[in-house]
Amino acid sequence: MQAKSFFTDVLHISDMELVQALLNVTEYRHLNKGEMLIREGERQREFVFLVKGILRGFFLDVNGYDITDCLAFRCGTPAMSPDSNNAPSQISIEALSDCDLLCVAEDVVEKLMKEYPQLIGIYNAMLRDALKQHWEVKNMVCQHSAMERYLWFCKAYPGLIGQVRNKYIASFLGMTPVTLSRLRRTLREQEQIAEGYTS
Repeated sequence: MQAKSFFTDVLHISDMELVQALLNVTEYRHLNKGEMLIREGERQREFVFLVKGILRGFFLDVNGYDITDCLAFRCGTPAMSPDSNNAPSQISIEALSDCDLLCVAEDVVEKLMKEYPQLIGIYNAMLRDALKQHWEVKNMVCQHSAMERYLWFCKAYPGLIGQVRNKYIASFLGMTPVTLSRLRRTLREQEQIAEGYTS
């Protein structure tokens, strides 16, 4: 996808002067599978948007275990640390597949926001979406059964089963890989029984 199409069709920027201003300062970046976009403790001084691929945000718990905090796969998803004001990032972000990204320096975006009101609206909408997704995940993990969580994941993150390692999905959903494997086996058995009844 061309950067211009990304800004007009994905971010829905209608001000063509703003689009051109962004094109002048946008950097394309490619990450190979396994590469890190940012490591915990580093400072992320740019706005990064996923164009293609799968990213995982994670942190280490008190015992040093790897906890998957978020998964990104939709074109247009911001791929940034939740920290601001150049604070050290509390999470690491890695590529789970080859990824294409568009990056704009944070100070440049802040300058453009003062010149183009539409950019402020887009930024605020992204913050609202991120907050909504955050609480949806929290609600699902804390208030629903393991099976409900897995079925929700299949619907909310279509196509990631088989592309993302089970241990990452299990961690994201607040369960063990063993529990996840058992759920998947149970669903396969139910599907086989249903197929037997209909054949």
